[in-house]
Amino acid sequence: MLLSSANRRARSVRSVLLTLLVFFCGAIPSFAATNRGHNGVKLKFHFQQTLIEQANNNFHSPYSGKNSFLSRDRPAMSLTSNFHFDLYLPDQFRAVFNPEMSGGEALSGTVGLAAFPNGDAFRIGKPTPVFSSGEFYLVKTFGLTGRGLSSDETMLTIIAGKISLASYFDKNKYSNDARTQFMNWALMNNGAWDYAADTRGYIPGVVAEYLSPIFTFRFAATMQTSSANGPSYDPNIARAHSFNLQGGYAYRLGDRRGKVRLLLYYNTGHFGNYAEATNDPQYNHNIALTRQYGRTKVGFGINFQQSLCRNTGLFARIGWNDGQNESWSYTEIDRTVSAGILTKPEFFGRKHDAFGIGIAVDGISKAHRQYLASGGYGFIIGDGKLPQYAPAEVLETFYRFQLNKMLALSADYQYIVNPAYNPQRGPVNVFGIRAHVSI
Repeated sequence: MLLSSANRRARSVRSVLLTLLVFFCGAIPSFAATNRGHNGVKLKFHFQQTLIEQANNNFHSPYSGKNSFLSRDRPAMSLTSNFHFDLYLPDQFRAVFNPEMSGGEALSGTVGLAAFPNGDAFRIGKPTPVFSSGEFYLVKTFGLTGRGLSSDETMLTIIAGKISLASYFDKNKYSNDARTQFMNWALMNNGAWDYAADTRGYIPGVVAEYLSPIFTFRFAATMQTSSANGPSYDPNIARAHSFNLQGGYAYRLGDRRGKVRLLLYYNTGHFGNYAEATNDPQYNHNIALTRQYGRTKVGFGINFQQSLCRNTGLFARIGWNDGQNESWSYTEIDRTVSAGILTKPEFFGRKHDAFGIGIAVDGISKAHRQYLASGGYGFIIGDGKLPQYAPAEVLETFYRFQLNKMLALSADYQYIVNPAYNPQRGPVNVFGIRAHVSI
């Protein structure tokens, strides 16, 4: 039986991605062993590659729109590879270059679910693997206690260049890495934090950090992209930028460590407005036609982590943004609550394996839901109508098998109720397999 052109392309891309995974598993370790230091200059190299394949069930779908999650879609595979070079220089300077190769595709073309199930998929631009510059930035560290630099000292750090804000804000020990932990967007980060980023997750900016054993403070000022979830940056920095401020506190409950973080953010740029796009006939329910400078988005996030016992921890997040102007960079979530547990169960002596289970409940503002109900589309969701609204609910569970020091395989399951806040569609079952190489 002849394969369709789509299936042939999917098989071709899958073969390429698997070949790359095998190649880099063999080639990178020998390269990594050649790092050297001389006269206070030291080069550290880190490599990671993650391959994720997912498939979903044929769920109830009486209608769909151009941004709907598809009930009858083929499995999808994505791949990312990072070649992280960290050059340590005299006087506590560092230069970091983290080029990235990404390829493959995500289910339904990475649309249809605000809480999308593949945390690596937002970095994917084309099915064929392509290289990009990724991150590149400079770091200067100042010791503030006069006793050198270590994890027990107080220090000030300045980072400037092309960065990922998610590398510095909303961090959580138990749920923050789609390559080794939870993969759903609403669990790996605060879904209501519309952090500035291009299609691959990076943005030019500056971060200042005050780090101490108990208190941490971070502030970032960055550019914005010139279009929603777009690849290019808005040159009008005075009118398109983002500010992020976070304070953290480390504490103990008995002999168990915990942390709580409060994040505040402010975005401004060439944004569209939900109410205008919904109520003014001249815009025909197209939010892109309402875009103008001066529009803002403000929000907050609370991030909590708590060690429960030696190998088990709890995480929780709460997030909110005003939801009056269009979602711009991360995803279309305006309110979120999430929580879960990550543990290393040590079954049969496998002390490096991990098991996780988490839930998230997400919502959108009244203006946002009225826009979708009128037939409008965002950059990631939109069924063409929304006769009824209900919060989206996600359950994710995974087991990670750590096969050796470099390679881990994970089995992942996600159950998604009310996809795109639409109780007339779904529920969706997503099954996934993840291979992760880290050197």
